[in-house]
Amino acid sequence: MGSKRFLTYFGVPLPPFKEKKLGAGSVTIRFVLTGKIPSKKNRVTSVAVRKEAKDYISSLPDNISKADAIRAINKVYSKVVGNVEFKRWVDEQKPVLHAQCQEWVKRLGPKGLIFPLPTAALSLRFYFNNRYITDTVNKQQSVQDLLISAGIIGNDDYNSLNPIHAASACYVDELIHSIVCISLSFRL
Repeated sequence: MGSKRFLTYFGVPLPPFKEKKLGAGSVTIRFVLTGKIPSKKNRVTSVAVRKEAKDYISSLPDNISKADAIRAINKVYSKVVGNVEFKRWVDEQKPVLHAQCQEWVKRLGPKGLIFPLPTAALSLRFYFNNRYITDTVNKQQSVQDLLISAGIIGNDDYNSLNPIHAASACYVDELIHSIVCISLSFRL
């Protein structure tokens, strides 16, 4: 067996890609979600955390000095809060995925299906019901995080979820709700 050759593009040598093959005995299960998928990374907000400052002021006598006021102001800090819409969506979609999981466990549990899946290949198809030009990668990240949160996959790093394929298309006059079809392929 000969050694595989490096290919060179624009002066950069690329080694042969280490592609994982599922092989014989692999199965694919599908999940379907409907409705808008919020992007996790959009709409994060910054909030002022004032508790320490309020507690400090409450511990002082009624007449506070300018120095006390400055100390209280310096106890205020900011923190970033995640997308509330995304968190609400995850809470709404978890029961939907859990119900679909139960169906897959009924069908494939006797053959060894156990959630969370330690490794899988992921394929996503987004059917958008509007004309907005949507960032597929943002929606993909939201779905991947939902799958982890719902306990369907263990992780989405490259050792656990690989390869990943995502495609999207506009179905503005054909669908009432947007749809995402999630396909996970793995070996039992």
